[in-house]
Amino acid sequence: WDYGAYEGLTSAQIRTLRASRGIVEKGPRWNIWKDGCEGGDSPETVTERVDKLIAEIRERWHGDGEEAGDVVVVAHGHILRAFAMRWVGKRLEEGPAFLLEAGGVGTLSYEHHNIEEPAVLLGGAFVVGVEEHAANHAKVEEARAESTEEEKKGV
Repeated sequence: WDYGAYEGLTSAQIRTLRASRGIVEKGPRWNIWKDGCEGGDSPETVTERVDKLIAEIRERWHGDGEEAGDVVVVAHGHILRAFAMRWVGKRLEEGPAFLLEAGGVGTLSYEHHNIEEPAVLLGGAFVVGVEEHAANHAKVEEARAESTEEEKKGV
């Protein structure tokens, strides 16, 4: 996100600066998702850039005849939040309904493994597949049964 004249300023400082310049807000107060940055990105320019990246990812990693693959996107908070909103088809002007922690990891995916159903995957990056969980559970149960048999035999 190009912050333009607002680079390094807090939201409160930006609001004061905008008021001193007579800039009329689109809402009750300055909001990066609606008002953008003077001399920098607007929600429209960010949307255009992010949508282009999403289209490239979908074409390269999920296009016809292409083997699906995972993609890692590393960036800063505002642009990653914008990326997640556009991934699921939300307009930036709607504002994000989620936060991204500093150094946090988010997972964008598809519901039902369908490229036409983009989704935000909640729950974390370290999940155990159902099959793996069932196999481990079976091993634990087998070990318990063997242990119980040994106890009955007095071993």
